[in-house]
Amino acid sequence: MKAIFNSRLIEIDSLALNIKNRAFCYGDGLFETIVTGPNRINLTDFHLQRLTRACQVLDLEPPQLSSKTLNEMISQLADINQLKGNIRAKIQVWREEGGLYTPEQSASSFLLQVAETTKPAFTEGGAVGVSESSKVSHNAISFAKTMSALPYVLAGIEMRQKNLDEIILLDTQGNLAETHSSNLFWVEGNKIFTPSLQTGCIEGIMRKLILETLEVKEVLAKPEILLQADSIFNSNASGIRYFTSFGKKKYSNPKEKLMEVLKLLQPL
Repeated sequence: MKAIFNSRLIEIDSLALNIKNRAFCYGDGLFETIVTGPNRINLTDFHLQRLTRACQVLDLEPPQLSSKTLNEMISQLADINQLKGNIRAKIQVWREEGGLYTPEQSASSFLLQVAETTKPAFTEGGAVGVSESSKVSHNAISFAKTMSALPYVLAGIEMRQKNLDEIILLDTQGNLAETHSSNLFWVEGNKIFTPSLQTGCIEGIMRKLILETLEVKEVLAKPEILLQADSIFNSNASGIRYFTSFGKKKYSNPKEKLMEVLKLLQPL
C-alpha cells in the first residue's frame, strides 16, 4: 500500500520510525480521520480547522496543507492503491524528536494513509452501557484527537468484556460525556441533546455538522437522563449509529428526527 509521508509518496511498509519518535514515547501528536466518497459530504475543511487549532495548542507546526491539497492527496492515494467507493483517510501529525516531557522544537511530520470503507452513514448499533473504568475531563486539548488514547482503549476493553455494542464515558463529575469512539446524543420528545464540551468530550466533526443543521441543546446531564429518552445515537466521521437498548430500556430509531443531516450524508 502506498501512503504519503511529509508530501512524499512511499510504500507504507518501508516507513521506519526512530525509537525516539515523540508520538511513540509521549503520545505527542494528533490525528484526524476523514471519510470521503461519492455518497458522502466532504468535511475536510472542518478536519483541517480542528487539526490546525490543536497544533496551535501544542505549539506544533501544522502540515502546510490546504483542504484542496489534502483532498487531492486522498484521491491520488485512492487511485494508486486502486480503491473504490468511499474512502477512509487518516492523517497523523507528530512532533520531531528531542527532549523528554518538555519538547525541544515545534517541527512536525505527517503521514497520510487511506483505505476503503463500507460502513453505512446510518446504522443500528445495538446495546449501550456506561463505563466504570474510564472517565474524561476538560483540558486545553480535549477537543481534539490526540495520540494518547488510553481512556478510550480501557473503555473499549470494558465494552468487550461486558458484551456491549458501545460504551459511554462520563466526565470526572459523573456527567455524560461521549462514547468510546464517538460523540453522544439523545432524543426526548422533539428535543435533541448532546453533552457540553465542558465535559471534555471531543469536538467531533460530525457533531459540528449536526449542531449546525439541527436544533440541539448542549447540556451537563447524569446517565439517569437516558432513561427518559426516546432514542440514543452517536456520531463520528463514519456517520451516525443509533442504539436499541440501555440497560433494560428499549429505544426507537431516531431517523425521522435526523432526516436533514442524513440527506447530507447519503442519498435517500
